[in-house]
This record gives sequence, structure tokens and C-alpha cells, in this order.
Amino acid sequence: MKLRVTAAIVLITLSVGFALYCLLRIESSARELTQALETAMAAALSESPEWEAATGEVVRLWQRERSFMHILLPHVNLNELEWAIGSLPRFLEQGDANMFVEMCVRGLQCVNTIREMERPTLGNIF
Repeated sequence: MKLRVTAAIVLITLSVGFALYCLLRIESSARELTQALETAMAAALSESPEWEAATGEVVRLWQRERSFMHILLPHVNLNELEWAIGSLPRFLEQGDANMFVEMCVRGLQCVNTIREMERPTLGNIF
């Protein structure tokens, strides 16, 4: 009996720990992606030389986090975010700052929606 209670406590602790890790990682990833998208958008608007580097940073961050997010999150917003970020290099090559900024804004909207949907609030839980 004591072994079962101990096993249950260990499993509950591991489950809660993993859930907290996932929430923190999603929040951290969202914060990093938001910052990178805002930096890329500002570089595109000013057509500065950092535009290419900022785009590379957005793509690098997304490549690092996309598998993790796709495993955990069933949101349609992930697909739209992937489409928006995936189109950034194409608009960078074309030098189309307006479409680039539009895709950055779309990406920011998706990231914000994901953050809102994954926050541990009473509305999201019940």
C-alpha cells in the first residue's frame, strides 16, 4: 500500500513538473519569437542592413521550437505561424518590405493567440 501511494505521488509530481516545464518553455519561446519578429519588422521598415540577420534569427528560433510546439499544441495558429515565418525569407529576397511586415504582424498575432490559449487561467482550464 505504501509503495502505491509513493508511486502515485511520484507520478503526480512528475506530471505537474512536466506541465510547468511545458508552460514555461512555451512562454519563453513566444517571448523570444515576439522579440525577433518585432526586430525583423523594424529592420524591414527602415530597410537597414540588419534585415537579413533579423530574418535569419526569426527562422532559426522557429526551427528550434517548432517540433516542440507541434507536439504539444493542436492549434491551427501554429500552421499559420509556420506559413508566416516560412514566407519571410522569400519576401526578404524580393525586397518586398510591405509583405514582409504583413507576415511579421501575422506571426505576432499567432504568437499572441498561442500565448493566450496556453495561459493557465480559469477560462482556459474550465
